[in-house]
Amino acid sequence: MTAGAPTPSPETTAADRPPLPDGTAAPPPGGDPRADAHPMIWLASAVAGHRRAFAATLLSNLLGQTAALAAAVTGAWLLGRTVAGQAAPLDVAGAVLGGLVVVVTLATWWEMYVAHDLAYLVLARLRGRVYDALARIAPARLLGRRSGDLSAAVLSDVETLEWLFAHTLAQLVTAATVLVCGAVGAALLDPILLAVSLPLALCVLTVPFWLRRTSSRHGEELREATAELTSDVVDTVQGLREITAFGALERRRDLLAAKTRRLARAQAANASRGGLEAALTDALLAVAAAGTLLVVSALVRSGELAVADGPVAMVLAAASLGPASQVALLLKEYGTLRAAAGRVHALVTAPPNVTEPAAPRPPLEGEVVFEDVRFRYTPDGPEVLRGVSFTVRPGQTVALVGPSGAGKSTCVSLLLRYWDPDGGRITVGGVPLNELADADLRRLVTVVPQDVHLFAGSLAENVRLGAPGAPVEEALRDAQIGPGEFPDGLDTVVGERGVALSGGQRARVAVARALAVDAPVLVLDEAVANLDAENEARLAEALEAAGAGRPGAGGRATLVVAHRLSTIRRADHVVVLEGGRVTEQGAFADLAADPDSRLSWLLAHQ
Repeated sequence: MTAGAPTPSPETTAADRPPLPDGTAAPPPGGDPRADAHPMIWLASAVAGHRRAFAATLLSNLLGQTAALAAAVTGAWLLGRTVAGQAAPLDVAGAVLGGLVVVVTLATWWEMYVAHDLAYLVLARLRGRVYDALARIAPARLLGRRSGDLSAAVLSDVETLEWLFAHTLAQLVTAATVLVCGAVGAALLDPILLAVSLPLALCVLTVPFWLRRTSSRHGEELREATAELTSDVVDTVQGLREITAFGALERRRDLLAAKTRRLARAQAANASRGGLEAALTDALLAVAAAGTLLVVSALVRSGELAVADGPVAMVLAAASLGPASQVALLLKEYGTLRAAAGRVHALVTAPPNVTEPAAPRPPLEGEVVFEDVRFRYTPDGPEVLRGVSFTVRPGQTVALVGPSGAGKSTCVSLLLRYWDPDGGRITVGGVPLNELADADLRRLVTVVPQDVHLFAGSLAENVRLGAPGAPVEEALRDAQIGPGEFPDGLDTVVGERGVALSGGQRARVAVARALAVDAPVLVLDEAVANLDAENEARLAEALEAAGAGRPGAGGRATLVVAHRLSTIRRADHVVVLEGGRVTEQGAFADLAADPDSRLSWLLAHQ
């Protein structure tokens, strides 16, 4: 696979392909038009997983609208008979009207309940799909994406789609049904009744399409401005200490004010366009109503229509106007819906950077082997790794050493299978990584990164992140964290990103979290950079003891990305990377004793 631009092939399994919003796996490209459809059509397919709720929404809305039309026709019939001086069964008509009012009331309540129930069911599933997409495409396809922008997609954009599921899909079907029923009824009285109302109703339906390009542009601008402001607010909150320390509060406030003004302009433009659509719709409705009244009056005066039927004719002719105006109102926010749907669609349907094997092999513990590994991040980018080969055996600690940009972190990313190599292979226990299920790989390999992320929960919750049932006290002890180091023990709240802890404490909690998983392969990516020499030595001794005492074939294999001499010295084997190549490897004592060794030169020039 070429890194950076993977394309799922038609032969991939259903699990490899982006899921549809109804919860089913997408078929091979070309096998189902929904997978590559317009975002709005793709998202509308989400109701397929909730057919019963959608049917209830459609039925309740249709029942309420038709009952309202029937009540209006009944009232018009009574009025016509009264004006014409004809006798009418008031008791029966009153009972019918009362019953229809009750039906409208209950149907409206029912529709509000089931429509929102449908919407929130779909949104809950869609949020799950967005989360799955983030997990599937991370970290490669999230490079360059700001956390606030992703938050906007997960929260704001998905929430915006509530309007689509609760107030649009079923209502459009109902509006079309009522429009047809009203038109047929009016045509039965006299076809000429539709000469004014029906053409103008069709014009009302097309109003949103007159300004669709402007609506789409405003929707995109609104979503982009919202995401940008959200991103800057998140950045500001997370970096508040740095902003304060560098006296940048005033400049940051000005930046947020500028982004807020941009959002306000986008909101104003969108509202202005929506107001214009509403004004055009109201004008067309007024013309249609006036025209219909004139036509009915002319028909009554000429005797072609009975006086008693005049009010009924008015109601039936106008029945096409109500649904048309409702559709126009629903489509007024089409631009915003389309923009939100497009952003969610792009995220959820993004192809994975690496694919799960169709038939995963059982995971085996054993040595980690890099065999002639080659890799570049983009097809036309420079080759970052150029034939890297080394081995990490169980019970052994291997230090990966080299200058910045040598490819050390890339080796770690490939071992965690964030990407696949362009050439060569990486194996654990003799099994290539691309033949392992992702869940099995996570149980085999765990990492302590240099940039530790702790969650805003308790100490115990953070340690148990990868192993809910792990013995927390044992993991903390192995990470050199004493029981009295935290005021509330395991219940100590560490704060967002571990803000309540020191840098050294965060590092040791991250180590404890990795040890709690008890994986046979441990990767330490500059994990001890925040520890002083004494704590580093204690932690190294504890890791060696924990690794050697681990059940399995020879203990834990440990790969350490290191710059510190003390860390490198403790390693059983040292691999020196420069320019994406292994320039030398061997025992520290042997390499350090060689005056021509690149390791000696690197240590001297740190």
